[in-house]
Amino acid sequence: MNCFSLKNALIYNSDKEEFIPGGIAVKNGIITAIGDLSDADFNCARDICGRKIIPAMVDVHSHGREGIDFCGASVDELMSLKASYARVGTATVVPTLASATLDEWRETVENVKNCGFDAIHFEGRYLSPEKRGAHAPELLTLPNSDEMKELLDISADMRVHVSFAPELKGGIEFIKFLSENNATAGIAHTAATYEEAMTAVKAGAISFTHTFNAMTEMLHRAPGVAGAALSSGRYAEFICDGVHVHPAVVKAAYNSVPHDKFVLITDSLMAAGCGDGNYTLAGLRVNVNGGIARTEDGAIAGSMLDLFTAMRNLMSFAGISLEKAIPCATSNPAGMLSLDKITGSLKVGLRADMIILDDCENESSSVYSADNAEPGNSL
Repeated sequence: MNCFSLKNALIYNSDKEEFIPGGIAVKNGIITAIGDLSDADFNCARDICGRKIIPAMVDVHSHGREGIDFCGASVDELMSLKASYARVGTATVVPTLASATLDEWRETVENVKNCGFDAIHFEGRYLSPEKRGAHAPELLTLPNSDEMKELLDISADMRVHVSFAPELKGGIEFIKFLSENNATAGIAHTAATYEEAMTAVKAGAISFTHTFNAMTEMLHRAPGVAGAALSSGRYAEFICDGVHVHPAVVKAAYNSVPHDKFVLITDSLMAAGCGDGNYTLAGLRVNVNGGIARTEDGAIAGSMLDLFTAMRNLMSFAGISLEKAIPCATSNPAGMLSLDKITGSLKVGLRADMIILDDCENESSSVYSADNAEPGNSL
């Protein structure tokens, strides 16, 4: 039985968005107590001398890192990816599958399920050719409930999120199909009008994928999908690397989207953590130069981000405090995919996924996830 406690801490409370002094106790990877631990009986107690504890990051949109793409990854590679994300503060990652053949998706879903991931995110195949970004055109098709039902059956108990272009033929019916089968829809890689996007929202779409990227732009007489993302009250994903969205636009978006619906993602590709060079994504060759990934035709192809860095960037871009930024990388993404009963905040009964900060600037920290025995991974 794995038990430990941390005392003399400042523990982040997601409901109040503030740090509260006290301790935290963990048994078998689950938080069992928060607050006064003087009466708790545990094998060891560690005094962390007033350091802050925050929830570990929850990345609901990432294609891979450190040379491995989720799509097509073996079980061993997937387990390696879990460890890689944990090293940069992300205890919960949702494998995101870019466009591929149906056979590749089938095989990957089976492997992802067998590795114990909580959810899976399909971002591909059902995209607008006009807004395909870094997805090979020959891999695109119309929304297909039959093939998605097969993938849902393989996914078993995992949460399933599907990002696609709702203006495609059968798109609205596809959203309803997903809702009826306990899956969720996001609006992505879309040439839809504002009106078409809002029709998708009314049909049940819960989110906007990498807002401002690969969607119709916002103009004062034609708000486009970007305008719908800012005004609909639904979840909106943002890649906060200063490349995909200008910092001033990030600030404007943060002040427009409900704060509990503002979701930081990485949209990282296999090159993240590796550096410049040549890679692949969604059937296309990608070159990373100066930390920016592009396809041969110049389209931006994912990021080199980790979510901890994205959170720090949001603080700088939007001029907000750590207390306000934390939910955007933890409880908000967890809530988007209904993972908030498992992780995303520090509460009794949830997984003990947390980061111990060394200082208020977050320059270095240690990470604990429920998969590890005790705190100690350096961030």
